Amino acid sequence: MWSLRGPRRGLQRPDQARRRVLLVGKGAPERGGIPSFLDTLLQSNLAETHELSFLNLAHGGTPQGGKLTVSNLMWMARDALAVRRAATAQDIVHIHSALSPTVTVLRAAIMAAAARTRGCAVVVHAHGGSVESWLSNRRRRYLMRVAMAPVRRVVVVWAAGEAALTGVLRAGRVRLIDNGVSLERHRVPHPAHDIPRVLFVGLLTARKGVLDLVRASQLLLERGVQHELWLLGGTPDEGPAAEHEVRAAVQGKARLLGTFAPQDMPAAYAEADVFCLPSWWEAMPLSVLEAMASALPVVATDVGDVSRLVEDGRTGFVVPAQSPEALASALDKVLSDPEAASQLGAAGRTRVERHFSSAATVREVARLYAELAPVPRSPVQR
Repeated sequence: MWSLRGPRRGLQRPDQARRRVLLVGKGAPERGGIPSFLDTLLQSNLAETHELSFLNLAHGGTPQGGKLTVSNLMWMARDALAVRRAATAQDIVHIHSALSPTVTVLRAAIMAAAARTRGCAVVVHAHGGSVESWLSNRRRRYLMRVAMAPVRRVVVVWAAGEAALTGVLRAGRVRLIDNGVSLERHRVPHPAHDIPRVLFVGLLTARKGVLDLVRASQLLLERGVQHELWLLGGTPDEGPAAEHEVRAAVQGKARLLGTFAPQDMPAAYAEADVFCLPSWWEAMPLSVLEAMASALPVVATDVGDVSRLVEDGRTGFVVPAQSPEALASALDKVLSDPEAASQLGAAGRTRVERHFSSAATVREVARLYAELAPVPRSPVQR
């Protein structure tokens, strides 16, 4: 665990009281939305007005996300003990989780309970786009109510998640805070390439629509639409078998880039011409926002809050999920008209500047902290 402390300047709060906040979640070397979001908070001016500590729960080893295994149960207990130790003398514990399926809900619940034993206000920040479908029966809704009992606020990053959790939890406990990206990081201009490059960023698994994208790419090549397909990503939560399936299917049909550290992602976007995210489900994907901030036209599936980010026909195109033909048609429009693609990308950059900057996200998080801990706690040991 490590801390960030800074002087009382930058981000303003009504009472200017410094709060001790413990951020909990999986950071580097993990990749994905949660590590990227945590990196955004830690690198923001939130660290200038709050005493931030970060408990990194990245474990390494073979991913077993969402599975009820002995290993996962052991890690669940270890993580809860780590949270309890790290929560000493903290005002707020801010836990980041996909919040589905059942094992993930239980893990968040146990960590929240551990933080409450230290007297902290607890926030659970839900990043997973499958929460609303998981809450499809009465038993699971009851489990969610019990699991979130120690939690003061549940933050969600997409509108459907807000509606689903508001229907389960007491009114006023659920807060929608949009994801945002650093505009300063994504300022590198990208030249058009003779053979345009279509970039995918995400975990290498079928649920991210990678195989749909590969099929769409083959359809385009059959139509004579030249392009290169670049896939940036690594092992998904469900384990290496899903990644091996994708790698076997894309061999010779796409360029596999591996994984990049957060600070290297702007360069990856700068080398592309088009961004595509063909997922089967999402919440509010940071990769789409990063691509838009990099002035790339976006083709993405209509899942989660994608249609709230991408204005169809103005900043890119939104298509149905699991439809390679629709993906191919939308990509064809962008790849066949570089001038129109440039206009779409510029409009996307403007949209992020106006509505989805990391500065706006950080302001909302700071406002939430002020509500939860209006008076700073004494730094004595509990």
